[in-house]
Amino acid sequence: MAFDFKKLLARGPEVIKAERVLIKDIPLEEMGLTFLYVVIASLWFVFADEVFDRAMDLPVHSPAVETLKGINFVLTTGLVLYLVLRRTVRRRRLAEEALRLSQQRFEYVALATTDAIWDLNMETKVIWWSDGMQDLFGYKASDVSNNLEWWLERLHPDDRERVMEEIRRVGDSGGRTWSGHYRFRRSDGSYAVVLDRGYIIRDAANKPVRVVGGISDITERRRAEEALESSRRQLRGLSARLQSVREGERTSVAREIHDELGQLLTAIKMNLDWIERQIGERENDPSFNPMLERIVESVEMTDTAIETVQRIATDLRPGSLDTLGLAEALKQEAERFQKRAGISCELQLPAEPLDLPPEVGTAIFRIFQEALTNVARHAKAGTTRIALQAGPEKVTLQIEDNGCGIKSEAMVDPRSLGLLGMRERAAVLGGELAIAPITPNGTRVTLNLPRTANDKQFWADL
Repeated sequence: MAFDFKKLLARGPEVIKAERVLIKDIPLEEMGLTFLYVVIASLWFVFADEVFDRAMDLPVHSPAVETLKGINFVLTTGLVLYLVLRRTVRRRRLAEEALRLSQQRFEYVALATTDAIWDLNMETKVIWWSDGMQDLFGYKASDVSNNLEWWLERLHPDDRERVMEEIRRVGDSGGRTWSGHYRFRRSDGSYAVVLDRGYIIRDAANKPVRVVGGISDITERRRAEEALESSRRQLRGLSARLQSVREGERTSVAREIHDELGQLLTAIKMNLDWIERQIGERENDPSFNPMLERIVESVEMTDTAIETVQRIATDLRPGSLDTLGLAEALKQEAERFQKRAGISCELQLPAEPLDLPPEVGTAIFRIFQEALTNVARHAKAGTTRIALQAGPEKVTLQIEDNGCGIKSEAMVDPRSLGLLGMRERAAVLGGELAIAPITPNGTRVTLNLPRTANDKQFWADL
């Protein structure tokens, strides 16, 4: 026979006893059978006198006939009472056996579980505790009171009102279950973090009459969760710090490459051009031809070096992002991507210049770069659509491609460091990044950032 633990807890041992031993709760079938016994006995009484009068050759009111009628009445009444009481006693015996088994199961469950089982009578405010109170919190049976105030006194003062309000709210709303976390004082004075769950039993008028539940000690689990959360916050802080330092270094290196190395290469080219012109004036002297060829070759190499320096500086930190604004930087980056990857880019940019904090512009540009890199590497797309929209409170960047679409496992793969970096950049500034496949094919990346976003709140939370 299957054992329904929740049903057992919901009824409770005393409720089962109260419901099953009341004589007034006689089933309709039982009452009908009793009525049938009485009808049959009554009919027998009516017709038995006639049978006795005709069967016996004695006067109607003779002592022998009257005695026989009396014996018949006693025997018939006794038989009816026996049949009725036999069924009633049998039904009560079965109810008591069921009650004993239920009580036994309840006690075994209370002993086997690692929780502290409790049973609260809402009318009398009397609460029953299992032996789990000693196992979890160190209270002996003699230390535990069945008064509800005993439990309330051991709730942490900062949690007491909140817990009671939650229980009252569930009770008033007609709910059946309640669960909550709070701190409970052990016998040694320390506090345990517990998870308490209760099932509310209601009467026919939907009034709460009992609450049965269990308390679990989750102190160690909560400590592990807090340690894990602290480690996660520290890692996020480290990631944000590394991104900030890297961005600063890239800006510094890009500026030095552009200003120092670029100017130096430009000066070398100018000198080579001057030498070339000087030698060109002596073109009648064939001895200068090898030297002129080397100079022309050096000029071409210098041009290539200047282009390389400009490309490296732009990759590190595009100057247009700081001088011309985000929209122009996105436009130039899209053109470079289109030439490099052979994937056409359709841009939709605001007509008016965007007045955004440097952190917001940098985050949008870097996420844009990473999204295009993913398109080139994985999407197998032919077209990419980019839309930048700025509202009064937020800035939205949406990038769509018509490629093969991103797989669900790739979005949660810990090795997808590019996606993780994009999400972290958005989270640091209080924004959101959503990545989802498009039907029938393609991928959509949507970035939402507050227009006045900064990382102050992020560092404050850490």
